[in-house]
Amino acid sequence: MPHFDHTLVLPVAPSDWAPPPSGLVVDGVRLEPKDELHVTLVGGRLGAELRRTLGAQRASREVDAVFRRLDWSFSRTGRCLLLRKPFRDGGRQRLAHSVIECIEMPAMAPFHRALGQLLGRELPVPPSHVTLYVAGKDQGIGVPDRRRLRAWTVRMLGAGEPAPRPTAAAAHHG
Repeated sequence: MPHFDHTLVLPVAPSDWAPPPSGLVVDGVRLEPKDELHVTLVGGRLGAELRRTLGAQRASREVDAVFRRLDWSFSRTGRCLLLRKPFRDGGRQRLAHSVIECIEMPAMAPFHRALGQLLGRELPVPPSHVTLYVAGKDQGIGVPDRRRLRAWTVRMLGAGEPAPRPTAAAAHHG
């Protein structure tokens, strides 16, 4: 079980999916590879809300219990997207870019349904993905829901572009 503090990420073992070996340039933007791969299950805002609403200890227990009930297998899709998101850095407007690969992770929807029940409201289901490359912000772009994914997507990368493609079905079992 990954540790829940203010976020919860599911690490992807390098033996299951090796981090990209080198950077790439897409649409004139130089992106660097992430040196570790993960799937964000609970982002910072949701984590803070859970801790504020339930208390830190109860939030940790409840998130752990829900996490343990689910099968965290996923499959790669080969569908890679270039994302761009404006952000403020020290009063300056900047741009963050990421290349992500969308994945199929059936546990994400029931996990967020259960967390929503704890909070007494329906939660959006974040699009399951793994960030492969970043520029502008080392941690990448948090994508909390499908609406923001659509808003921040510049385009899908084509088959001839230098984003990694799965060579075999990759899966992670949590």
